[in-house]
Amino acid sequence: MAALATVATAAQAQSSVTIYGILDAGVTQVSNTSGVAAVTGLTNGGLSTPRIGFRGVEDLGGGLKAGFTLEAEFLVDNGSQGSTPEALFARESSVSLSGNLGEAKLGRFNIFTYGLLAKFDGLGANNIGGAVATGNRPARIENAVQYVTPKLNGLQAGVQTGTRTSSSTATYGEVAGDTSGNRTNGIFVSYDQGPLELAVGYSDERDYAASKIKDYQFAFARYDFGVAKVVLGALNQDIARAAASASTTAANNTSSTTFAATDTRKTDKLFLGANVPVKGTNFTLNGQVEQIKYTLNNGTVRKPVVYTANVNYALSKRTTVYAIYAVAKDDNGSSQDIVDSGKLSGFSGSYAGADKQAASIGVRHTF
Repeated sequence: MAALATVATAAQAQSSVTIYGILDAGVTQVSNTSGVAAVTGLTNGGLSTPRIGFRGVEDLGGGLKAGFTLEAEFLVDNGSQGSTPEALFARESSVSLSGNLGEAKLGRFNIFTYGLLAKFDGLGANNIGGAVATGNRPARIENAVQYVTPKLNGLQAGVQTGTRTSSSTATYGEVAGDTSGNRTNGIFVSYDQGPLELAVGYSDERDYAASKIKDYQFAFARYDFGVAKVVLGALNQDIARAAASASTTAANNTSSTTFAATDTRKTDKLFLGANVPVKGTNFTLNGQVEQIKYTLNNGTVRKPVVYTANVNYALSKRTTVYAIYAVAKDDNGSSQDIVDSGKLSGFSGSYAGADKQAASIGVRHTF
């Protein structure tokens, strides 16, 4: 009885708990110029990756609040966890304290590089075309600690550190007796005042011996002209060496893996996008062009270009129908993806030198 009373008291103390989510599915066809047959299938997350989440906030008084977020990803076409089978709440699992001095968060959540790229992507972090769908970015960290300052005249900054996320080939965890090994670290500074938004930042990944595997630098800007929002972004990825395999990880990563001649050593991504609401209608027109430069270990440079156009029609505040068309113009043997492979099975972007195109029609509902 005492235990039940404690649980009841705790439940009553919770100020609010929100259940939210996104269901997004469409029919997509992907083809290329190499003569391989086109693939048509049901895709997930044409506009937004499907998810379900639970978010709670408790007012502790004096401006201090406690919060939590649990967010899981799934595929609408078959109900599976899709691209995040390693954990149920793989998109986020965190607890936080926030107040006048900012917010401290612990758990698993977005790396700043990914979170801000998703925010500034002119296609809204969709999975067909756009700066997120074309890859070459980190996603999330776990066993992580993060601090973000309050906004002061539009300025805000943050710092985070945590272990690299697990995958199907290797499991990464904390290193006993070492606070710097096997970590991802990140910082950002942003400005958001009136029509102008800016963000710059840096993150890196380190192995068990605290040696750098790769790092990322980014700079994003968006301006609201009233009739349209225009975004400009740059993301750079430098790879110091290839990631360790599962066997080397098990051996505390004492031997570093080396590059093959055709491995990508550096990626530079530039994109320019626009969002145009059509006055007097429920239509929004979105477009983006993206130049990606891959520098291989042998000095070869490949520079594919991705063009994406998207039309959204809002049936209500929660339901949107959409059409997306994306084209990848490959260069010098490149094989640029334009559809997240986890969202449409049966098609691979590994057809070197073959231009690709994707067309999709779908519906998104939020709750």
